[in-house]
Amino acid sequence: MPAQEAFAIPFAWFILLVTLTLAGFLFPFSSFRRALLAPWRKPRFAIPFAISLFFLLYTLYPWDFLTAKQHEMGSQFILYLLSAFTGFVLLLIGTYPLLSFADRPLQRLYNWLMQIKTGPFLLLTAGFLFLVANLVSFFIFEHIPHIQDSISQLFQARIFASGRLHLPSPQIPDFFDYTHIINNGRWYSQYPWLHSFILMLFVFPGIPWIVNPLLGALTIPFIYLLGRELYNKGTARLAVVLAAISPFVLNMSAEYMNHASALLFATIFLLYYFRTIKGKKPLLSALIAGIALGLVANVRPYTALALALPFALHGLITIIHPLPGQPSKPLHRLLPLFLMLLATLLVSALVFVYNWLANGHPLLFGYVVKWGPGHEVGFGRSGWGPPHTPYAGLLNTGNNFNLINKFLLEWPVPALLLILIPFAHINRNRYDWLLLAGFLSLTIAYFFYWFHNVCFGPRFLYESSACLLLLTARGIKELPRLLSTTFDQPVTARKLAPLFSRAAILIALFLFAIALPPLLKTYHTYGGVSAIVHKTVRRAGIKNALVFCAHFGTGFSYNRLDLQGDVVYAKDYGYLNAALTLAYPDRRYYFASADTLRELKQLKYENSLLKQTLDQLAAALPDTSRLKKYKTIIIPFQNIPPINDPALAEKFTDYRTVSQEIFQERKTLEDYTPALALWLFNDQREHLKIFSLMDEPEHFIASGFKFTLRYVTRNNLGAIYEIATQ
Repeated sequence: MPAQEAFAIPFAWFILLVTLTLAGFLFPFSSFRRALLAPWRKPRFAIPFAISLFFLLYTLYPWDFLTAKQHEMGSQFILYLLSAFTGFVLLLIGTYPLLSFADRPLQRLYNWLMQIKTGPFLLLTAGFLFLVANLVSFFIFEHIPHIQDSISQLFQARIFASGRLHLPSPQIPDFFDYTHIINNGRWYSQYPWLHSFILMLFVFPGIPWIVNPLLGALTIPFIYLLGRELYNKGTARLAVVLAAISPFVLNMSAEYMNHASALLFATIFLLYYFRTIKGKKPLLSALIAGIALGLVANVRPYTALALALPFALHGLITIIHPLPGQPSKPLHRLLPLFLMLLATLLVSALVFVYNWLANGHPLLFGYVVKWGPGHEVGFGRSGWGPPHTPYAGLLNTGNNFNLINKFLLEWPVPALLLILIPFAHINRNRYDWLLLAGFLSLTIAYFFYWFHNVCFGPRFLYESSACLLLLTARGIKELPRLLSTTFDQPVTARKLAPLFSRAAILIALFLFAIALPPLLKTYHTYGGVSAIVHKTVRRAGIKNALVFCAHFGTGFSYNRLDLQGDVVYAKDYGYLNAALTLAYPDRRYYFASADTLRELKQLKYENSLLKQTLDQLAAALPDTSRLKKYKTIIIPFQNIPPINDPALAEKFTDYRTVSQEIFQERKTLEDYTPALALWLFNDQREHLKIFSLMDEPEHFIASGFKFTLRYVTRNNLGAIYEIATQ
């Protein structure tokens, strides 16, 4: 179903369909009929219950986002989740008496986890996450980054380890371009510096793959301390157990993405923010909170801003209305918050220093250097694709809710069903609301951001995982109270213990039999990347080779920084590959795709189709005197001029340079016209889309420019166009 058809089912009908389906399954049970009527008998209870129910249904509507791929559609996720939830409820009802064998051992295990000393408990849970994340890193991700972002971040870590901020661009840069890596004379990552700096510390001993598992494990004790600070030991421990088994946390802790370090620093910020406003060593706590938030800004600046907003507002409110434990004088309450702000700004300033050193201006981020001004936040902007609109923001936001419901826990229960339990009755616990605000603030912030994708789940919301997991633990703990309010009779955790233990058995079976196997299979080749090409090359025992990869992500991370290893991996551009043999004249050449490795014996430039085509284009050029009337002569390769004429050298430029200048809004195509363009058909390298229109050998007009076909090569691989304003 195309993403634009996500609204084919009206929202009201969807809510009615889901409600009636679930009600139809459960209506035969008298307890359900009583429960159906009980909440509405008390208006004070009915209002929060109704709001929570409506919000839950809103998050379960399939809000497909505009850039959705077939396997990333919210409609498919929600169909899967609702089917799983319905099956889970029915199976639990049908097998409930048969699962009684699990009651005693699971309750003993739970009681043991809640009662053992804090040190062993944290060592056990953090060690479990560290071990499982490392196993996933080794067996699933094969110790290499799979996501374009993390490939770029590890590349920058290796550059840092070499003692530099950037490298010079390769001799023929097109063959070493990679998404999110700047290659404009300087070769480096578009991302802020801090996560790559952390990776660098482990690049030296050759174990960068251990960083994210370590970051995930370090996050565990801070989630515990945050939960204990806000609630109690039982809630904190339950949240930690949920974090240790959350596939969202485990998978993000097994790869290389910078969200892992951002979550750690965000959780530290939350912990010490609350300690500050509660008056616990307020100056020291404020200093640590400010430093932690500043560190988030050096990993993911926009996330740091979004996360800070609700807590900044709450901090200002506490100055006017003090909380228990805070000083009575407003100035004494203001001083720690001012110190927190100062520490945040000073540490955040490091990202601007890095921008100045790497990108040439403190306010110029690498994202904009790579993708142009459109990459910034706001409507009407877009790094690529159509401009961002409120409609697209609505779809992306709704899809994030869909994804949280599935990916946070991968249970056959929507995650937000548990998270919303504390809010389904009158809730005066300010910490619940603040944690929810932290989650919603990130959600709202990315409503204004043009890009959206599925990457281990809703990755832009990952930094709110501590908030969500604590609220999930709160929901489980608050369920007896909600049921007591609903039925007007006491329902204790002890009474619900069999329900929890028997549900846990079915959830575990669902995870290991249904949810995780296809997920891990997908992650093994996530982003089209795996170690299979490199393993195939090693098994073949080839040396002194240049290998052109069908998917460059499979080879990029294996290259030496100087691109002079025994095996050099490059992007595959078909017959254009011959150009790179000029930089590697004494090597053997191969094409690699998955486990296919094929030697390219006729690739050398001197005898190639590429040289034949360029020679034909050069022979068809007008004489030097007539070429002088053109402001620019655009050629396929800057370092392979069609003719060696010093009088024309300044006129030569390539499509790469023209495209980068226009994309960065430093020039327009009009600045280059009138131009003569030597074009190679089906050139898949990075350039403006308008140039690809020259693949059809005919005259055309596009964007106010007239493209006049002057010549087509005899081998039908190239053409010459004249480009002029219309």
